[in-house]
Parts: sequence; structure tokens; C-alpha cells
Amino acid sequence: MKYRVSTLLHSLFWACAAPCLAHPLPDVPVRADFAQDGVWTLQVEVDPRCFEADPNVALSVTNADLALFTTERKEQLKTAARDYVKRVVEIVLDPAASVNPEFVFEFTTHENAPLKTPEDVVVLTGTWKTKVPAGTTGYSIKALKTGELSVLYHNTALGKKLDRFQILFPGESSYVLDLKTFKPRTATPPPITADAPQNTAEALPAMDCPMCEAASGGGYALPAVASVAGIVFLVTWLRKKRAA
Repeated sequence: MKYRVSTLLHSLFWACAAPCLAHPLPDVPVRADFAQDGVWTLQVEVDPRCFEADPNVALSVTNADLALFTTERKEQLKTAARDYVKRVVEIVLDPAASVNPEFVFEFTTHENAPLKTPEDVVVLTGTWKTKVPAGTTGYSIKALKTGELSVLYHNTALGKKLDRFQILFPGESSYVLDLKTFKPRTATPPPITADAPQNTAEALPAMDCPMCEAASGGGYALPAVASVAGIVFLVTWLRKKRAA
């Protein structure tokens, strides 16, 4: 009986904990940098897991893995990244102007940091440097409906990283950054609180996080708490049953 109880608890633990141990879904960060002389640098970061059928369970590519890739395989990944970005994000200028970024992709780790140790996680960072078109007054991006992952909207202006950024889900558009004042043209939405009307929360166009970059994670916090509580309850009940 003791062996069966132990086996049952072990099975329940891993069944409940599996969602908590899964890899978090990768995001697609889009970083824009506007310089004083009008130079505009656009970077996009693509995790190779995005190309897998289920990015949530796919293993990250490490620097050690990359060392084993052939030149042909590396070029295939760069081509896949270019095609992927076109399906996931759209650059929007105001007044409307056609934008076709020609990203040059390199293998880096997150935040465009160089790869150093074998354990470093590999991403593809695409960079495009150009001039802001004459007459352009606003910049924003749109997460396309053909994408499946969230897009992160980051901006730097005149050497200063702007605090406000957004997490966009497929079909959502970011706020417009005014390219004269380098401030958002719209106010930050009010925070969602427990007593906020439901329709107010639904009206928010995107998850707008001025300061907390970690808001894009933690999706498994509630299931984790529920799973642990369930296991504790089961252990307590079985102990009482055996003692009776």
C-alpha cells in the first residue's frame, strides 16, 4: 500500500508540475533607436524556437549547438528569420509611408549581446540602419494576425531608453511615438486592478508596461499554486486515512 501511495503521489506531482517546467514561449522584441542626426536603427530578435511546430516545448539553441551547425544551416536560419519577421510584425510610419526593412541577421544572445560561453542561448538579431524619411512625424508597429507569439515594443531616443514599452499580441498595434518630442502620443492606460470593470480591461489595446519587463512571463504561476495545493491536500487525506 505504501508503495502504491508513493507511486501515485509521484505521478500526480509530475503531471501537475509539467506545465510549470515547460519552456516559456519566446517573444519577438523589436527595438528602435532614434539618434539626433535622424539616423534610425531598427533591431528585431528571433529565437530559433519560433521555427518549431511548438516553440513552448522546443529546446533553446545554445552556443555549443551553434558550433556544430554547418555554414549552410546557419544561412538557412537567417533566411527563415527574415521570412518570419515579415509574417509577424509591420513597421508603421505617420504619415503613411512604405517601409521595407532589410535586416542583416547575426547570431547573438539576448539584447544583442555577443555569444561567449557554451551555455549562452542563441538568438538571431536582425539590424537595419537608415534615415527617418523626410516629413515623418510618428513611428509605431503592429503585431500581425499571421503571427502566433507576442511582440515587444522597445524604443530608445537620443541615447536614452524610454521607460514605456508594450507587449503586443497578434492583431494589436502599439502606441505612436512622436518623432519630434520622442514621447507617446497617447497616455499610458490605467493599471488593471481587481475592482476594475471588466469592459474597461477588455478595452485596453495592448499590455502596456511602463517599468516591468518581466510582465511577459509568469503565465504558469496560478497553475503552479493550484497544483501544489492539490498535492498537499491529497497527502494530508491519505495520511488521515492510513492513521484511521
